[in-house]
Amino acid sequence: MRRARFLKVVLTATTGVMMFSASAISAPLQHGAGVAAAAPAVTEKVWCRYGNCDGGAAVGGLVGGLIGGVIAAGAANAAAQQEAAAAQQHAASCAQRYRSYDPASNTFQAKDGRRYPCQ
Repeated sequence: MRRARFLKVVLTATTGVMMFSASAISAPLQHGAGVAAAAPAVTEKVWCRYGNCDGGAAVGGLVGGLIGGVIAAGAANAAAQQEAAAAQQHAASCAQRYRSYDPASNTFQAKDGRRYPCQ
């Protein structure tokens, strides 16, 4: 229950970010001299106390990877639950049709004595 709530919060936040970034993605691109004029002529390298402060990209990649992993794990879990439910429904249907149904082998025994797979 707690995991499902966390997944819901993550998906809601991801959807919100995607909705607000759509306008920036669809904005027209600037061509020619406008881009060159907008860029600063000189860039300044900022140093932290213990070295270069380029950890922002690493943190962003880590957070993005974690969110992607949570989404993928949730999708895999949902698919596994659906597959298990389908298998259980199949076994119940076969057991209802054939009295000799064996769920371990997914077979039933016909009148001729041979076992056949339940379809």
